[in-house]
Parts: sequence; structure tokens; C-alpha cells
Amino acid sequence: MLKNELQYIEELLLTTETFSTDIISEIDIDWQCKLIREAWEKAIFSDLAEHSLMRYFHFHLDGLSKLSDRLLLSNHSGYFKDIGEALLTLIDHLRNSYTPYFNLDACVPVVFHQKIMLQLGTGISLVNDSLKVSKLGFTLKTCLLDWLSELTEMNNSVRYTYRSLCYLEQIIHPILNIDLQSDKAEELLVTILSQSDFNHLSFFIYRQNSIRETLSSYTSAQERLDYLQVQKAHTLSCPEVKNLRYDSSWPSLKTMLSTWLQEEICLAEQAFRNEIVIKSESNVPKLPIQMSVAHMACIIRLLFEESVFATNNLKLIFKCFAGHYQTKRQSVISPGSLSKEFYSIDQHTAARVRDLLQKMVLRLNRNFFPVWVVINATILCCLNMC
Repeated sequence: MLKNELQYIEELLLTTETFSTDIISEIDIDWQCKLIREAWEKAIFSDLAEHSLMRYFHFHLDGLSKLSDRLLLSNHSGYFKDIGEALLTLIDHLRNSYTPYFNLDACVPVVFHQKIMLQLGTGISLVNDSLKVSKLGFTLKTCLLDWLSELTEMNNSVRYTYRSLCYLEQIIHPILNIDLQSDKAEELLVTILSQSDFNHLSFFIYRQNSIRETLSSYTSAQERLDYLQVQKAHTLSCPEVKNLRYDSSWPSLKTMLSTWLQEEICLAEQAFRNEIVIKSESNVPKLPIQMSVAHMACIIRLLFEESVFATNNLKLIFKCFAGHYQTKRQSVISPGSLSKEFYSIDQHTAARVRDLLQKMVLRLNRNFFPVWVVINATILCCLNMC
């Protein structure tokens, strides 16, 4: 039957308003820690279900953290210091010997944070100094400096998880091995951070902006599409360190990047299809006409207002006429120029178009209504004789 192995220590430390040497001296901390370790070992070799073991070890980790923080409020001398160090040793034992059951997302006690910072202090200082004088881009440099500054801030009101500090422990040494003054420093650093699943929001944005910057150098939709597909394949094939992630509440960096790249690929594919359509349309020879852009716009307006077109989309109409016709003075007509003339027709333009339309009506009459032509001519003769 599982039980609270910390109960004896908790009864002495957590139920007392003030500590006294007599109370603390009652605790044989080495013996108590030995009993706790033995109880943990029996639990792990028992036939208990995994979820029970998980709850059991999470419970004890929380208990150790509360005890450690309780001791922090007292002075750190004599028995107090010995007990505090013993509790940290138990946390380390739990972390190293029962890793599958260790709650990485639990908040660390302040003294554990202090201990990690003391262990990593030299390495963090070296990385900080190297980053400040490195050849890295401003965005990546700022991202890493802010991250290190955030984790090293010793503030009792800000609590970090075991995951964030363990992540720092595992990644600080690979970064130290990079010569941040070299020309390939940024490439190497990005590789290490990507393989270590550094899914920090600032780093994700940095990766996006880097891809966008390179993408902007390509002129054709085909080149941009090819580049994005290569980047997605590279992202998906990038190996990752097992059981290592900066923030477990976020998707992995690989998932975020590949999802975003897929969205960009869809947009690039659409742009590529549009480019093909535009190229195919540009290969069609334009028909020259004996009128100005203004006259063409006036005729378009008459046809539009008489509902000759089966669409009310003027942009489509302007684009169609601009793509298939050319005037004497303009071999290339823009939809914008047609739109401008469409809304600014003057009387002079209208008169020229009216004359053209009247000539067209006379031609229709001569070609298709000859009787009306004879009648009109007879009437005119009679009028002249009178």
C-alpha cells in the first residue's frame, strides 16, 4: 500500500509556526532519507499500475518542493542547511533514478534553481559574453540573450519548471562548443537548437523570417515553390534529441515549422498556377483597333449599362479588354487606365462614339434593311423638291 514517505518530516516542519533547534534535532535526516529511498525502490518493483506509480512519485516531488521552500524561510545554518541539502539530494535521486515518473512540468523550489544556476553559472556567463560579440544576426542573438537572462533571474515570485532548467542543462554545453565568431556559427547554432526542439516563440519567428528573407530573393513562383518544398523536406528530416523539448505546452518546433511551410507551399502553388495562366494569356496576340482607350472605355460603358455582358464584375471586363486589344498609341493597355477612362467620359469622346454608332446603324440599314433605305431616300427627295 502506497503512503506518504515524507510524513514524519512534514509533521515537524510544516505544522510548526516557528522552527526550534530542539524540533529540528529530532530529525535524523540521513536515516529518514535512507528510509524514503528504500520505500521508493520497493514501490518501483511492486506490481502497482503505471498511473499509480506516476501519481506516487509526483506526490513526493511536490512534497519535497514544499519542504524545501519552507526551509528557505528560515535561516540556513546548522541542521536547517543539512536538511535542505538532503531534500535536494532526494530530488536529484528522484530525477536520476526514476526519470519516467519524474514530473518535469512541476515548479522547482527556489534552492533547486539556485543550485542549477551555481552549477551552470560559468558556462552561462561564457555563452552570454560570446553571444554579445558574435557575428550572429540581431534577432537570433536577442532571442538567446533574453532566454538566458529570463532563466538566470533569481526572483522568488517567478518559478520555473524542472523541464526548463533541465533543458538549459542539456543545451548549454553544445552551445559552448560552437565558435560564435566563425562565419558558420549561426548555421551550427540553428542546427543544434532545431535538433534540441527549441520551440521558443522567438526562435520560431526567427526561423520563419529567415525563410521569408531567402524566399524574397527568388523571382519566379516555380523557384519559390521549389525552395519551400526543400525547406519542408529538410525540416521533417531533421533528427531530434529524444525526450528533449523547451516547452511541452507547445507543439514541437518541427511540427510548427512544417505546418507553416505547408501553408506557404499552398499559397506558392496557387501563385504558380496564376503565373501559368498569365503567361498563357500573354502569348495570345492582341488585336489592334482604330480607336483610343477613351473611345474603347465609352463603348464598354454602353455595353455594360445595356447589360450586354453576362457579368457585373468590371475588373474582369477591364482585364479582358486590356489583355486582348491594343490601340494605335498604346500596345499595352492596363485595366487601371480603362477604369479611369470608364468613369471620366467627356462630351467630345461621347460625340465621337455616337458618330461611329450612327455610321454602324446606317450600314446595318443598307445591308439588311434596303426597303427602309429607299423609303428614306424618297422622303428626302420630296422634301428637297418642296
